[in-house]
Amino acid sequence: MINTLEELQLENTKLKNENNLLTGWISLISHDTKQIFGNLKWIIEAYDDNIIGKEDLFKMLPQIKKDATKNFNTAQDTSDWLKTQYGNFKPKNENINAFNLFEQLQEEQDSKITAKELNFEFEGDRTLELITDRTLIHFILNKLVDNAIKYSNKQSKIILNVTKTDREFILSITDFGTGINEKNIDSIFSFESSVFAGTMGEIGAGLSLKIVQSFVFLLYGKIVIKSKLDEGTTVSIYLPQIDK
Repeated sequence: MINTLEELQLENTKLKNENNLLTGWISLISHDTKQIFGNLKWIIEAYDDNIIGKEDLFKMLPQIKKDATKNFNTAQDTSDWLKTQYGNFKPKNENINAFNLFEQLQEEQDSKITAKELNFEFEGDRTLELITDRTLIHFILNKLVDNAIKYSNKQSKIILNVTKTDREFILSITDFGTGINEKNIDSIFSFESSVFAGTMGEIGAGLSLKIVQSFVFLLYGKIVIKSKLDEGTTVSIYLPQIDK
């Protein structure tokens, strides 16, 4: 059972996080939306005014696609987060086999894993049953694996390690990629943190990890990041054992 004092502290932290997330989110979406539509408007007007020709327009299409993909992903993440904000949302706890969850993630991320020739490995008891919300834990791990792929070097590996203690489940995603400068770790969940391109030029709005943190708090858990520059990163999720 969750200790009452710990639960109140986690609830207070969760509320503060949700408020900061909402404020930063509005600013981020406003900025990114203005930027992409401003760029599209300029390109269309420049083409109409014969400032640029078809050849120049076609050269710009890859960047337009990147910007559109980035904004689509932001919209999708926004939709997933909003589902937790209405109707007094509460996590629905159920038994989830950890290895089955790994296989689902592996299938969903297969194209990205293949593109970088990565090995995605499972460590832990394949019979271990988590008791948590399926939708939230899937979102959390999927985004962490996606992030690990983004910053992994080609032909390296990513590990999902799942363990259980007397009080909690620990799920860790480890990559052996670019790593994070120690001074940047504390700010990684803030909207002031820098957003870096992946090892194959992948980009994003830097929003997913902020939602991951929000969802971890919904599960009364905590998230810990350990990283070394040019060596890799381990992101660990600690979830309390609770009654179903």
